[in-house]
Amino acid sequence: MKIVTQDEFNDLWQAALEKDQVWTWQGREGLRRLPQALGQGQRRLTVLRQGLQLWLDDVVYDRPIHLDYVYQIPELTLTFYLSGDFRIVNPGLAREEDRSEANGESCICYLPDVRSIEYYPAQQPLQRLTLSVDLEFLRSYFSDQAFPLLIRQLLEGKPIDPFHQTFGIATRTIQPILQQILSCPYQGALRQMFLESKSLELLTLQLARWAKDEQQPTAQARWKPQDLEKLERAKEILQYSIEYPPSLVELARQVGLNDCKLKQGFRQVFGTTVFSYLRACQMERAKQLLRETDLYITEIAAQVGYSSLPAFSNAFYKQTGMSPHRFRQS
Repeated sequence: MKIVTQDEFNDLWQAALEKDQVWTWQGREGLRRLPQALGQGQRRLTVLRQGLQLWLDDVVYDRPIHLDYVYQIPELTLTFYLSGDFRIVNPGLAREEDRSEANGESCICYLPDVRSIEYYPAQQPLQRLTLSVDLEFLRSYFSDQAFPLLIRQLLEGKPIDPFHQTFGIATRTIQPILQQILSCPYQGALRQMFLESKSLELLTLQLARWAKDEQQPTAQARWKPQDLEKLERAKEILQYSIEYPPSLVELARQVGLNDCKLKQGFRQVFGTTVFSYLRACQMERAKQLLRETDLYITEIAAQVGYSSLPAFSNAFYKQTGMSPHRFRQS
């Protein structure tokens, strides 16, 4: 099945725009339907007030999508994944650079001028709710010790690096609020008031959750010893399965964790994602083979799990700052 590239994706949206098939507005709510050439679904935008917007994406792509663009939204975004599972890479991000976004998870991020490489599978329902919060809107509530440290620094105008903070599976407190937003029974001004109140409730709960986590003991202390052993076992499996790595679901099954807990554990205990750790292992093995053997680079690429030489070369360059050929000569 042919993959939809960023160029084709842009062209299809531009064609829809020229036919006036992009946005339809009714009051403060806009609806943008997915071009039929991409699949089925829509994005709904609700402008709650200045500096506060609610987005709901509900799409199914006919073909796999591979996007590569610069994320240019200098706002705080809270995202809740309601269905689907896809991969995002933000090169250079200090933590969670390479991650899987999955059903039930949630996050807060600030990614101005950050490159985003996104992989969406075909024929998979993808539904996510995103709250976009302007910094000036958040400053109107003042910045005090109740906010997480990174948020306080951001609102105080201090220079900080872009960040992506994952919270794992949405709590039982948050899940009913998400359902209330999806099934809002009101129209007009009452709908506006209802959605705004629920959005502020989500924002409050997520910021409070993050601030509370900062006061908790270390990540390892919050995990049961048997779960820590399973996470360590998962690391070992990845180290010795570089050429043919298991899928996330298969790795979770092998160590006796569900896939969501496995991803959450890697982030909290090891400070990285499963994808990032696997790639680091692959690149370390590749460097060893480049230094110690005379194998062709295509053979090395295959031995570390890459069927495509360009893909391997790109990944190697991102990890080391040089091509495999140059690394071998250095």
